[in-house]
Amino acid sequence: MLLQLDKAGIRFGGLRAVQDLDLAIQEGQLVGLIGPNGAGKTTVFNLITGIYAPTEGDIKLSGRSIVGLGPVKVAASGIARTFQNIRLFGGLTVEENVKVALFRHQGATLAESALRLPRYQQEEREAEEEVRKLLETFGLLASAHLGAEELSYGLRRRLEIARALATRPKLLLLDEPAAGMNPSEADDLMHLIRWVRDTFGVTILLIEHHMPVVMGICERITVLDHGARIAEGTPAEIRANPLVIEAYLGAEAHA
Repeated sequence: MLLQLDKAGIRFGGLRAVQDLDLAIQEGQLVGLIGPNGAGKTTVFNLITGIYAPTEGDIKLSGRSIVGLGPVKVAASGIARTFQNIRLFGGLTVEENVKVALFRHQGATLAESALRLPRYQQEEREAEEEVRKLLETFGLLASAHLGAEELSYGLRRRLEIARALATRPKLLLLDEPAAGMNPSEADDLMHLIRWVRDTFGVTILLIEHHMPVVMGICERITVLDHGARIAEGTPAEIRANPLVIEAYLGAEAHA
């Protein structure tokens, strides 16, 4: 099992934001996490990525607990994420946004970098080639030297995913990647996410309110309501679940 949450939960004072959450994701799966606003979805992402430490239960990656590691060590262990509100480095170019994600894989010392010694130069060449391939893969190569803020909304989403993949994650967390997109952009994104999973062999867990995206690409879906899991299953099972219809999908499910 790649990711496992075992009775995980967190309290903020008297508020139990997430409670007794069991979640198991196998390597290579594409899984959705849905629920109404305030259900605790982003809090779950913050627990997985070490921004919050659970006050109960455990979180394991490849069988090892990652509780208490903090965001930097969790990222180093193989988890990357994007955010609902795009968080690119606005002062950097498209190319630099991706390249910065490769730094943790480089072993050259400060002295080697300052003196531009052979190991530093070799790593720089390898990093530039990897960045070029990622930008080409995501249709961003022609925009490599533009500022990240100059890209269209859809291309900024692509850049954020490319940057996350540059960390070479085992698990990619996507927080509402279709937010703010029109139906055509959301459809393109849906195919992109599936393609990323198949091409890069990365496991994906995504939060999304755009039901056509969730139902169109996710193999399994977990539904939260008030911090608790109320359903889990295939898209067809979730679509027909009366608890889900009542809590979240409503008339849209019938449609």
